[in-house]
Amino acid sequence: MTTLLHHVKPWMQKSIAESEVRMEKRMETMVDQKVQVVHKCLDAFELRVLTRPAPVTDISSFRTELDSLRSNIDSILATPTYEPEAAPTTLADDTVLDALFIEDTDAQL
Repeated sequence: MTTLLHHVKPWMQKSIAESEVRMEKRMETMVDQKVQVVHKCLDAFELRVLTRPAPVTDISSFRTELDSLRSNIDSILATPTYEPEAAPTTLADDTVLDALFIEDTDAQL
């Protein structure tokens, strides 16, 4: 049995080593294929992006809108040139007092 094992052991080691080499080559091949597929997808995407027309930007409309906003801000921030006159408060005060005490004056009459 020892003699048989002595003859089979080198053959098994050689077979295992060859199998490992084959598996490594298969793995490398599979990884290379997957990388190629990813590269093809990226190339296709890049071509789609490059063939897409660039969006047209209308600078004049932006400029017009900006000028409009500036004029609106200027008009909001401008200080008023007129000063409103204060309305006379005596009439309002009398009206308020009359409204408050009208019942008392009616009751006294």
